[in-house]
Amino acid sequence: MENDIFYREGILEFLEKNKKVDILILYEKLNGEINLINLIKNIKKINNEINIFFILENQNPELENLLKNENIKNIFYNDEININNFINKLKNTNINKEEKLVEEIKLLKNIINKKDEEILKYQNQNENINFNNKKIITVIGEELSGKSLIINNLQNVLKDEQYEEIKDFEFREININHFSEIEKVNNITYKFIIILETNYEKIKINKKNIDKLILYNKINFKKINIIFNKINKYSINKKIIKNIFKQFNIIGEINLNNYCNYLINKKNNYKNENKKLIKQYLKIINQINR
Repeated sequence: MENDIFYREGILEFLEKNKKVDILILYEKLNGEINLINLIKNIKKINNEINIFFILENQNPELENLLKNENIKNIFYNDEININNFINKLKNTNINKEEKLVEEIKLLKNIINKKDEEILKYQNQNENINFNNKKIITVIGEELSGKSLIINNLQNVLKDEQYEEIKDFEFREININHFSEIEKVNNITYKFIIILETNYEKIKINKKNIDKLILYNKINFKKINIIFNKINKYSINKKIIKNIFKQFNIIGEINLNNYCNYLINKKNNYKNENKKLIKQYLKIINQINR
């Protein structure tokens, strides 16, 4: 029906216009910003009856299990694929009505079980219920990345500048390695702010952690915002960093300096330094409100 589609999002664009597609052959290394599992979920939303043949670059049990959870049965390895066998499978693909009904019943049971689990989780996790109807801002980062200082600066700038948002926001802090804690607040968090230090090792580690959080559905991709912290002359070039995280909303860039604490500056009457901080943090606040 179409020549090769060269990026993941292009599949969704094509299926929106051509919903009567029976079989889709999907290759793991296809480029795109959307992760593979979310891509498959979106494909199923458009056409739940589509039969996906998935080609892995090589054996990957972790990804294979995630694919099977999405009811993908035809999984092949690029370095082991037998073309004749592959073509025969394509030719013989035929899901009869009885088999389809069994699949739909199974899917319905899974949805019911999942909803029951969510209700139970909701009942048992009162600490995560937002009784005050405040917008929860969850700040994530490694140890000593500057999470606490940034939260304190945001709160104090909001207070001193008499921003009404101080009444509307509730800030929480979580280590980026604590996946289960992040998952617990995922549904009630208005926006996530991930604090990233800008040296090579930190960027590499944090990029891997963010990818895992998204892949395992621990965090809502659309809620992620990035602040680059402790920028200095040894940091990776800004253009390179922004390109690495281009799929996320970058809401702040904070330089490493000796006057980064708003309250200490205020105590020592460092007015000029705090003017710079106020300007910087108000920009971040305006980005959060978008």
